[in-house]
Amino acid sequence: MSRLAETLANIPLATLSIMIVCCVVYMYQFFVDPPMHHYTMCPRLVIYMSEYYRFITSSLFHGSIMHIGMNMMSTMAIGSSLEKRIGTLAMATTILWGIQLTSSIYTFISWLLYITIGYEHLMNQHSVGFSGVIFQLAVLEANLSPDRTRSVFGFVNVSSKMYPWALLVILQFIMPQISFLGHLSGILIGTMQSHGSLNIFFPSDEYLKDSEQKTSLAFIVRQPSFVSMPEAGTGLGRRREGSAGLFAEVGGSIALFVKNVCETLKVMIFGRGEGSNQNIQMGSLGAAWGGNDSVRDDEGWNGLPT
Repeated sequence: MSRLAETLANIPLATLSIMIVCCVVYMYQFFVDPPMHHYTMCPRLVIYMSEYYRFITSSLFHGSIMHIGMNMMSTMAIGSSLEKRIGTLAMATTILWGIQLTSSIYTFISWLLYITIGYEHLMNQHSVGFSGVIFQLAVLEANLSPDRTRSVFGFVNVSSKMYPWALLVILQFIMPQISFLGHLSGILIGTMQSHGSLNIFFPSDEYLKDSEQKTSLAFIVRQPSFVSMPEAGTGLGRRREGSAGLFAEVGGSIALFVKNVCETLKVMIFGRGEGSNQNIQMGSLGAAWGGNDSVRDDEGWNGLPT
C-alpha cells in the first residue's frame, strides 16, 4: 500500500467525504474556470437578490490550489481527530449544518453592521472557502480534547478552549487578506454548538445511535472508515450553564491567554534569568555563525491539533 493510500485509509468517512467533495469542486473550477463571483459569499446578493445557494457554494469553492491545499490539510487533521471522538454520523450532521450556519451568521453580522452603523464593506465583500467550517470543527475538537493547554506555533501556550481564538488573531496578522469574519463565524457557531445553544438543529445522540442500526444505512456503517458513536455519546451540547457560565468560561480563557502572552514577552525582553538558563546547553560558535551545527527550532511546534 502506498503512503497516499495509507493516509487516506486512516481518515474517517465523513471527513474524507467532505475533502473529496471540495477536491472535486476544485477540479471543476480548474477545468471549466467558472466565474468565481457567481459562487462566493456576498451578503448583499444573498439578502437582496435571494441567492441563497451561496450559503453552500461559498464553502465548497476555493480561490487557489494553495487555498484548498491548506484547508484540506487542516480538515484532515482537525476533522479526523473530532470524528474519532463523536462518530461519523454526528460529524456528518455537524459539517452539513456547519456549512449553512456559518454562512448564515456571516450574513447576519454583515447586515447588522450595515443597518446599525452604516458599515457596508462586508455587505459587498466576496469570500470563499471551507475555513469557516474548519474553525467550527476546531472549537468542538478543542472543547472535547483532554489536553488543557496547547502551543500556538510554539510561541505561546493557551488553554485548549482558547486555542481557536488565538489562531484567529495570529492568522489574521500573518495573512491579513483572509476573511476574519468568516473565521469568526465558524468560532461562534462552534461555541454555540458545544454549549447546546444549537441543539434544535442537531439530532440527539440517541437518534444517531439508533440510526446506526438501520438497514438503510447498513452500507455506510459497514465501511472500514466508519466510526461508531462512543457509548458515552458525542459530549456535544450537554453543558447548559446559561449565559453567565459561558461568559465566565470565555473570560477565564482570555485572562489565561493574556497572562501567557505577557510571560512570553517578559522572557523575550528580560530573558529567563541565570537560574532558568542552566539547563540550556550552548552549541559551538559555528552554529551561531552559520556552521554545520544548525539549530532546529521547528521541533517544538505542535501546529494544528492532530
